[in-house]
Amino acid sequence: MNGGTDVKKKLKPLVDYIILVLYSICMYILWKLCKLGGTHYWLRIMLPFVILLIILLLVRLILRHRGYRASYFKFRLVLFIAISLVFGGMIIHTAIPYNGALSWKIDDFLNHKKIKFIHNNIYENGIDGLINDIGEKNSLPEKIYVSDDFYIEFTEDGTITNIETMLYGENDKGQLKGFLITYDYKKDSKINIWLNEGEGLSINSDKLLNPFFAILKQSDYRKQVHNWENIKQNQTYSFLYSGKEKVNSEKGLSILDGDADGDGKYNTGLAPSKLSSGGEFSGYMASLYIKNNEDISSFKYLMEPQYISPEILENEHNSEILEDAKSSKRWITDENNGTVYTFVLDDKKIGYRLVVVDAAAGSRFYAFEKSIDSGENWKVINKDPFMDETGSAEGIIFFSNDFGFIGIQGASGQYSQIYSTKDGGLTFRQVNLPMDKVKDIPKEGKEIGLKLDDYKYLSMPESKGNKLYITVTSGEYESNGIQFYSEDAGESWNVLSK
Repeated sequence: MNGGTDVKKKLKPLVDYIILVLYSICMYILWKLCKLGGTHYWLRIMLPFVILLIILLLVRLILRHRGYRASYFKFRLVLFIAISLVFGGMIIHTAIPYNGALSWKIDDFLNHKKIKFIHNNIYENGIDGLINDIGEKNSLPEKIYVSDDFYIEFTEDGTITNIETMLYGENDKGQLKGFLITYDYKKDSKINIWLNEGEGLSINSDKLLNPFFAILKQSDYRKQVHNWENIKQNQTYSFLYSGKEKVNSEKGLSILDGDADGDGKYNTGLAPSKLSSGGEFSGYMASLYIKNNEDISSFKYLMEPQYISPEILENEHNSEILEDAKSSKRWITDENNGTVYTFVLDDKKIGYRLVVVDAAAGSRFYAFEKSIDSGENWKVINKDPFMDETGSAEGIIFFSNDFGFIGIQGASGQYSQIYSTKDGGLTFRQVNLPMDKVKDIPKEGKEIGLKLDDYKYLSMPESKGNKLYITVTSGEYESNGIQFYSEDAGESWNVLSK
């Protein structure tokens, strides 16, 4: 009997310390839950410790009721506070954005809303019904804009089945607010809305949402859906609206009357046939198409179009090419006509270009032109810069006002030639590299059976320090090659030993 009593006396002081250990374990598991998520997994692990902790707390209360007072109370209190502060701080840290699963739960609680979708028929309510349903629970801006696209799916009877969009606008305090909106009838009967502070967004009148409302009211899209339904039933139909867009084909294009954006301006009698002579329209446009059916072309509904003539488009394109060439450290190729541009690195007023003057069987003939007014005007200074050679221009680069290189490659892309000038393009001479001084080819070439004669493609020169470098490879898209360098501005070249 005395032995049992002694054991009980020894165990009584341990109860408080076991409670602290169990409390520490529970706090640790709680931190892991807040950090990693997985509620069911971590709660299953925590449950036995919680039960044991409750049992020991009850035991502690019984002992206290019977008059037992454990020693070192202040020490245990300090331990309890320390454990609470350490793990409490760690848990709070997981609530900071991007630091744990808890932060996402808090963000979801504060910014995620679910709204009952009542006006879910596009024929009866248009998009106005969706906005009205959202507006019942959230304060929406007076003017709403589309961040990227407004995508909506619906069935033949007009029932909306899917919505994906990001809307934004200014509240009454002038602050930008964003609304990420999703709806999928297969997953949820409610609209999901995530609110944000409009990070990375700015007011853009070309992205107004109101024109989409107007397009749905003015267009005959319901009739078009009915026609498609007669061809094949039980299809899903989609609208895609991105604000103002450009279109250069009259196929499937319908221009609608009316004031799309409320600025008092209307369609000025333009018709899709205007595009038959070239140019393009720019206006608020929504595209209607059958989901997952590329065999049937989409219909495009356009409001408040502006016609842009081919001449204006060409001028805009040329201006963009010139700006790109001025900002580039090498050269820019105009994919529309094959002209290659470059501007002198330290003097952007001086520009050079290779212009296609004739073409036959995949090969081109070029003239060499110069500009001294930032590309406003060009003058032919060499009618045959490649000295009767034809092909496709590889590049053009000038290291000073007068010193530069041009390159031309064969249609196969397996060989090229480079020419240098020191008088601003008035005369050129071919760059000849001492291939006979090459003692070995790259190991990558050896592995596939290449020989020295296969290395015929000269890359455009690069300047590093006071040296120029040219790499000779077996083709346009190869990177491993034989390197040559020049220390006298291209007068002579040497093999770069490795």
